Amino acid sequence: MEKIQALAYKAFHEDDAETLRQLFEEHPELKTFVNSPLDGFGGRAIHCVRSKAMLDVLIDAGADLNARSDWKPGGFGILETAEPALALYAIEKGAAITVHGAGRLGLIEELRLLVASDPELVHQRGGDGKLALHYAATPEIADFLLQNGAEINARDIDHESTAAQYAVKARPDVARWLIDRGCETDLLMAAALNDHALAERLLAADPEAIRTRVSSEWFPLSGDGAKNGGTIYQWELGWYVSAVQVATNFGHHELAAYLTSRSPAEERFLNAGWLHQPAEPPASFTPAGQRHLAHAARNNDLLAFRLFLDAGLPLDARSQHRATPLHWAAFHGNAEMVELLLSRGADRNNTDNDYSGTPLNWAQHGSEHGWYPQTGDYARTMSLLQTA
Repeated sequence: MEKIQALAYKAFHEDDAETLRQLFEEHPELKTFVNSPLDGFGGRAIHCVRSKAMLDVLIDAGADLNARSDWKPGGFGILETAEPALALYAIEKGAAITVHGAGRLGLIEELRLLVASDPELVHQRGGDGKLALHYAATPEIADFLLQNGAEINARDIDHESTAAQYAVKARPDVARWLIDRGCETDLLMAAALNDHALAERLLAADPEAIRTRVSSEWFPLSGDGAKNGGTIYQWELGWYVSAVQVATNFGHHELAAYLTSRSPAEERFLNAGWLHQPAEPPASFTPAGQRHLAHAARNNDLLAFRLFLDAGLPLDARSQHRATPLHWAAFHGNAEMVELLLSRGADRNNTDNDYSGTPLNWAQHGSEHGWYPQTGDYARTMSLLQTA
């Protein structure tokens, strides 16, 4: 039976609907898997489905279209996870329209009916603890929600981020609309939206805002977000990026040049490094600046890493999970980084991190659960770390 279950999971993850249907017909007992958690977020099969054909197979096997995942900060439903066309198909097949799904899919009339029947729905938490405003697909929907009591700066639970921060990349029209209505802003938002006037206002109010980065220094979290997701900017903009990087990555080069002109020497150097451009290091680095060698290792960015290493950034600085550059390089199986760090005297026995593991322990874990299984050279990495 274990072999048959493995075939069913394989067919599902490869979106092979016909094979999975055949397995269900031959082994009806397999159908229990369609309503069982499949991943670390407590998602069911319907939350991972990618095609109408597969969704039909799951429905025929008894999948609950209205099931929500078990994610502690807030469970997701299919209308929040599926591609919009597939989510609309799920509605055709019987999925109940929720306030979050209606907002995400742009179903303004359905949203009006839901809120008319229960005005408190604008405050109801959905996936990640988001509110309907976090999902607003259009300015019209955002306007309707605000008119009906939604809080413009309300934050979700998992990422402790606002609706505008969620919208800044995929729904810039919604983010701009929220800014015009007075939402909280930051320099990264201005950079992503190419809003030169907003950037000037923010820097006039606080010149030090030029140092804003997607990091815990600038976006500290206090609740479940501190334990789970971190700011949504990590996923929308990137880990440890600055406003200069965001503007550059979004193609807003005139704004990037302006922001660079407002940057102190340390920021100019760090931004150049992340953009893989050699630059003159400053005379000294702040504590936050000293962590960028570890951040580059965490991001598996070898080019930035080399520039920061040559600038003399400390080998014992910490990035996410209080891990050193060597821990992160080992986790990714980046043997070149590991060799460079060891040649400079990095401590291969350090265990002072969130998981109390040595770099070798991190390499062993990364070889099984890492983020880059196809590119990591774990055999060489572990051999380097084992060498006396």
